[in-house]
Amino acid sequence: MTFQEGLYDLFFEISSLERHKILLILQEETANLTKLSNEAGLNLPETRRHVSRLVKIDLVERRPNGSYSLTNFGEKILETVEEIAFFSQYRDYFLTHSVTQIPREYQVKLRDIANSEFHDNILNFIRKMESVIKEADNHVLLLVDQFPLNHLSIIMDSIERGVKFKIIEPKNRVLNPDLEALAPHETLALDRIKIIPQVEQRMMDEVNILLVVSEKDAVLAFPTMEGEYDYKGFRAKDTNSLEWCEELFHHIWSKAGSRTGTPVFEQKKMPWDGSITTTEQIVLVGRERPEYDAPAIQDAVDRYDEILLKGRFNLGTSTILIKKSTIIRGDGRSKDIPDTKIYKHGWDFPFISQEFLFMVRGDDIDVTIENLHVENFNGTCIGSRQGNSLTLRKNRITLTSGLGRGLSFGKWGDHVVGITAGGENIQTSFPGGIIIEDNYLDFALSYARGGFITKDGKERDPGYRPDLLNHEAPICFGVMICRNIGNVIVRNNIVRNMNSKGIYVFDNWETADIQIHDNLISSE
Repeated sequence: MTFQEGLYDLFFEISSLERHKILLILQEETANLTKLSNEAGLNLPETRRHVSRLVKIDLVERRPNGSYSLTNFGEKILETVEEIAFFSQYRDYFLTHSVTQIPREYQVKLRDIANSEFHDNILNFIRKMESVIKEADNHVLLLVDQFPLNHLSIIMDSIERGVKFKIIEPKNRVLNPDLEALAPHETLALDRIKIIPQVEQRMMDEVNILLVVSEKDAVLAFPTMEGEYDYKGFRAKDTNSLEWCEELFHHIWSKAGSRTGTPVFEQKKMPWDGSITTTEQIVLVGRERPEYDAPAIQDAVDRYDEILLKGRFNLGTSTILIKKSTIIRGDGRSKDIPDTKIYKHGWDFPFISQEFLFMVRGDDIDVTIENLHVENFNGTCIGSRQGNSLTLRKNRITLTSGLGRGLSFGKWGDHVVGITAGGENIQTSFPGGIIIEDNYLDFALSYARGGFITKDGKERDPGYRPDLLNHEAPICFGVMICRNIGNVIVRNNIVRNMNSKGIYVFDNWETADIQIHDNLISSE
């Protein structure tokens, strides 16, 4: 028999579900045919036939007392099969993430983490990192691509409880975007961490795996093929997984150098890191990838009282549903324009159901959205249906044109709205009031170019007027105030280039007090 023939015969024999089950039973203990038959759920003749085939290829041997056990060869083959099974189970993850940078001896033992839990939700993974630190009694091992400022407070709490830390960072550390936002007491805490005996720190040229390990829990994540961390990975609590994580950490620790006294920072655009300052606040950094940005913001508004957004966010075609009290705030302004940008991209036109970027809809909730620049959306930018109070302040909502993004609203044309303020019924229509102030809305001058039909070039004629009944131009509203029962204040807003109404008030209950003043409405 040639080498190849022997290998293919081996693959054929272990590809059987029944024979694989028998091998797993024998991995735990020796067993006779009767016991194998019972545990494998096979009748005795079937069991005898499968065991005979495994004996024939030297994976299993018969002992003098009539029981069967794995051979040394069988043990090694089964270990290899378990490694293949682990990669097969998480095929999608390992298609986009690399393990090749960790030492080879740990790559071949990845089967040891086979019993860990996989987490592909970014914020859920970060919460698991936090829980490892919070619940540690003895020690925490951190192998990170940047110092975890988002966990600074719980690290300090753990240190106060006597927990010891070992931390490995890359030498050319990336400047964490939260570093400049630290409060004075947080800066002092960070300085203290560098000098107290309970914390040992070392540095590597590169960090090729993310590890957070305690004596009873661990999380780990591998980098993407581009070398970034998307905070998706595994949580481990079983003995084999914890041993693998600790052994890998100490292997890397033994090769790491001392922490440099003066850090060298490289500034670059960061992947989203889910920075958590307390259990009520979170900082999100945009990645302009809808598969990350949209779930991150949605998960944040579901869980946190205050969300600070930094950078640019692409929500794709998603709507962020706000159903609990929260504050959503953009970080920074330049020349009185918010630095934080949000946009939607990729919808199909036309559509027959109303779409939103933000929708406020929750029982007795108080919501504030401020200092965001929305650059693109379809349908309605900010909608409201249910809540106690709503404040929209210092936001900028701009479009290059209202065309090709509105609801096909019967014979009224394509319906595009910046802000809809009001509720669905008299009990939940924001009795605590609505404030819309200091916002800027501009949908640009919408030329009659045909929403989704053309006039053979006639639309370019300066004297041509679009046929709104056939959706040749959008119907743009800046702010719509409807179905309110409480106080509504609309003040100090600039609304430009709405080809229908800048501010539209209708169908409010008689208890509503609508105050509109000091707004500028203009059109070019």
